[in-house]
Amino acid sequence: MGLTMKTRRKQLVGMLLLSLLYLGLGSGCVRYAKWDDGWKGRPIGKYRLTVYWLAHQQYYRGPRRGLLMHRGRLLKRVPLRFVRALRMQASGRLRNGRIVQVLRRCRWKRHCVHVRLISSRRFPSGVGAAGRPLRPLRSVAADTGFAFGTRLYIPRLRVLLRRRGRTHNGCFVVHDRGGRIRGARLDLFTGNRVLYRRYLRGRLPRYVRVYRYHPRCRSRR
Repeated sequence: MGLTMKTRRKQLVGMLLLSLLYLGLGSGCVRYAKWDDGWKGRPIGKYRLTVYWLAHQQYYRGPRRGLLMHRGRLLKRVPLRFVRALRMQASGRLRNGRIVQVLRRCRWKRHCVHVRLISSRRFPSGVGAAGRPLRPLRSVAADTGFAFGTRLYIPRLRVLLRRRGRTHNGCFVVHDRGGRIRGARLDLFTGNRVLYRRYLRGRLPRYVRVYRYHPRCRSRR
């Protein structure tokens, strides 16, 4: 006996449902395979690598001719070399442990900057432009092509830092900006000058290959 029209419709609907189910499972497997350990992320090219750190007043000596202004008043007199370091690094730690961040230069005096005070408990290594604490050998500064919080994987630095006895997965987070950082350039935050000299000076590559969406970093941003 031939199949009735109602039975044929049921079979057709069942076949369509099975097809949709298989397509959904297949695309899910593809998405999962894309993020497993066999997928190495998306290469975004070679970037020039530079470093910066939190300037510490204790490392700078000399006549205290530099001025730190806070809310229109004189906060502290410091060595001129420390003022130059603050201009370059954007933030620093005073001898009393307080952390300051440069806002702008003074108009009426050369070696003078306006600063704001930052909580040393909340931001022990300074604060980035994203408003998040800077983390030594984790935070990087990049241009506006990267959103704050973007995770980047740099395999060359992972190998380098592990050789220097530090545990590192090669992942870095964009926490900061920089006036001179444009295009294919990243500025690695090292925390302080001593850490840079001990682990990285003379060993950092000039250019590194950078990846996004790497499974080691566990982020799709």
